[in-house]
Amino acid sequence: MEKLLIVDDDRGALECLQDLLQTENRFIVTATNGKKALDCLKETPRPRLILLDLSMPEMDGFEFLRRLRIDPAIARIPTIIVSGTAEAVPAGAVDLLGKPIDLDRLRALVGQYC
Repeated sequence: MEKLLIVDDDRGALECLQDLLQTENRFIVTATNGKKALDCLKETPRPRLILLDLSMPEMDGFEFLRRLRIDPAIARIPTIIVSGTAEAVPAGAVDLLGKPIDLDRLRALVGQYC
């Protein structure tokens, strides 16, 4: 079973993405900020993919990406930014999905990494 981590402070967005991406062979874990997401990454098995919002309290997506990149144990986990404000893919991420989300592109990207 593959694991995905979705990080967003908007509970509605978390639930929507979880419902869209949940399958029999996929386990979805959620976190509401970067600090909680880093805590989730200490667990095994690690996720195959991270979907990450950038604007969050306590630890935003930029700081999360910075910490992800410097930890060799988790640095290679592909991370897709899901944001309504980002215009370019930040360092450490593999792609960017704008909000509102193009569901076909979301499924294609998730399929590419999972």
